[in-house]
Amino acid sequence: MTTETSAARRTKNQVAVPVVLDYLLSHLGFYCLLPVLPVLLGRMHQGVGPLLIGTSLFTFTFTYKGASLFCAGLLQRLPIRLAIPGGLTLAGLGFALLPLSPHPLVTLLFLVVAGVGISVNGITARMYVAMALESAGERNSVFAGIQVAINVSAAVGPIVANFLVDGPHEKRLLLLVAAIYWVSAAVMSLCVPSGLRPGDGDARKPLRLGLIKAMVTDRRVRTVSLVTLAGSFLYGQFFSAFAIHVTHIADSATARASFFTLNAVLIVVLQMAVSAFTNRGLERGASPMRFLVLGIAVFAAAFVPLGASTTALTTAYLAVVLFSVAEMLFTPMVSTAFAEFGSERPMVEVFNFRQVASTAGESLGGFAGGALFTYAAQHGAGGAYWWGVAAVGTVVPVAALARARRRAEPAGAGAGEQRPEAVLDGAS
Repeated sequence: MTTETSAARRTKNQVAVPVVLDYLLSHLGFYCLLPVLPVLLGRMHQGVGPLLIGTSLFTFTFTYKGASLFCAGLLQRLPIRLAIPGGLTLAGLGFALLPLSPHPLVTLLFLVVAGVGISVNGITARMYVAMALESAGERNSVFAGIQVAINVSAAVGPIVANFLVDGPHEKRLLLLVAAIYWVSAAVMSLCVPSGLRPGDGDARKPLRLGLIKAMVTDRRVRTVSLVTLAGSFLYGQFFSAFAIHVTHIADSATARASFFTLNAVLIVVLQMAVSAFTNRGLERGASPMRFLVLGIAVFAAAFVPLGASTTALTTAYLAVVLFSVAEMLFTPMVSTAFAEFGSERPMVEVFNFRQVASTAGESLGGFAGGALFTYAAQHGAGGAYWWGVAAVGTVVPVAALARARRRAEPAGAGAGEQRPEAVLDGAS
């Protein structure tokens, strides 16, 4: 570790407070829009079909998750104190321009502008956590704190979104979202420490075009990336297919908002307890991979009630409960798993691996939820869609356990025998 990097080390609270505040404020704006974005896109330009809605969701998701991939060199040199407020300011600009859009293609452009700002802010804040804290447990605790902050915002945002989108206030909703991002930028410019750059202590520049090759050829990175992609695809259903689903089964804004608020409240109340459980596993030597696979299994289970009944409110609420448990297991652990590679690779590169995997998964999930689910629902096959998504989510846990058993078999019986779950712990 270089002197510069050592000097950057801070206590967990010194890191957690500004980063959690960043996510609390920025995601208040994000969740004031995201739950109603599929509906809003359809209203902004009359006559648009499922394909355009799906494409818009794919574009926005791809950008806010993955735009940082295209400016890795700049992010490595840019001070964190400048990158975080700059990203928040750009996001606010994109949302402020949306009400002025005269054409669907212009709407896509404004969504890209907003997504770039969100991406820059998000990856920079997570890199700061990974650079400033050494242990996996401390990092996971802060990432769990981020998850709580996001869901405090997610408890409030959908209520605002659903009430404003039902009235003559759609433009006010977008301007409110922009204002929240700009306030966040002003606050973070005061809270983030100066002088720290993601490239401090790196022996080389992060990979650019070679990033994908490294993800394919490095077995450990490949394994974590594939599991992250699969889980992100399932996660992407919540604000695409599920957001559309609840508009079909719930007439009132309060009922529609309640699904997203329940998800947020459960995570706020239970996330730290779940993180304590996962941290105990990490301290005993378990790999983050074990918890990633467990999270995917619960994601798959969450879609089963929706397949069993496409109209009942009770099954939709059950799906939200299971989805929330999966999210608490999976989402913080993704960042923890990728941060493990920071000792051997530039930090921008490490979190760009994360961004590639989660961007691919959530973008495909958003497209499938926006386009395929809409098409399926229009033809009375919404239940079949949910069964299909559940089947996709079942593949990863089954494949992971089968792979672990194959790797454990050569050890034979007796003292040298390995449990499959022990082999799985070493997979990442």
